[in-house]
Amino acid sequence: MVNDIEVIDSHVHTFASDDIAERIIASFNKIYDIEFANPGNGTISNVLNNMKEGGIDRTVMVNFAPPKIVHQNNLWTLKAGGDSGGKLIPLVSFHPEMEGVLTEHLENYINAGARGIKLHPMAQGFDVRDRRLDELFRTCSQRSFPVLIHCGRVSNARLNEYSDFECIVPVIEKYPELPVILAHMADGQIDRCLEVSKKYSNVFLDTSIVITGYPDIMNVNEPSWLDDGQVVSIINEVGADRIIFGSDFPWGSPIHDLNRIMNFKLDHHQKELIFSGNAKRLFKL
Repeated sequence: MVNDIEVIDSHVHTFASDDIAERIIASFNKIYDIEFANPGNGTISNVLNNMKEGGIDRTVMVNFAPPKIVHQNNLWTLKAGGDSGGKLIPLVSFHPEMEGVLTEHLENYINAGARGIKLHPMAQGFDVRDRRLDELFRTCSQRSFPVLIHCGRVSNARLNEYSDFECIVPVIEKYPELPVILAHMADGQIDRCLEVSKKYSNVFLDTSIVITGYPDIMNVNEPSWLDDGQVVSIINEVGADRIIFGSDFPWGSPIHDLNRIMNFKLDHHQKELIFSGNAKRLFKL
């Protein structure tokens, strides 16, 4: 808790060991030509230490994986969440090519503690408009089960079109009762942030990477919003009830980002919504 405000970091990647973290981060950074230094490695101990240091009360794990191992990765994420005593909140991931019936997996994951879904269409290599995902999205819509979708580039790299705004919007329109969180403030494109917030009541935006306080990202990452006054203006226009705090650790820095946003000229209620209120409502915490 910071300034009497509960803090939930709603966008963090976690890994099972130092070795696994090193391999995945090195591979991801090479593929996406990431130029800045990672502020950590995303192991459970690393995440928990950051939380203690920064006053972060809970962390939402947004892990994803290729189709052959996504189920096993989900099971590990769910166990890590269960073992954390409520500090780590698990989201699960899907892929249209994963084995089994997707809705059956979903029910089992929910029973095991899943609080939402994370999809990274560009990195996982699939189109969210794939008809094989229809029943999954329909079920999530009926249950108001949130889906967090990576939107836009990764460190200015774009391997395919699957995380483009144009690919994701048809899903938003098709399932108006489905809570959709667009990661990275819809790729940090101001006009699109304002467009989706006004046109689609089921859309939320997370602050990760774009509203950053991490110096290395601010110096090199193109979509980052550097002017505090402009950011406050955008938040006021979108509405604080549509924005969720997230860091994208171990790429972004939860402590730097928290400190920057906490110092914005927003009132106490707006900060409560951004730092925890919206996440608690969406993830039913």
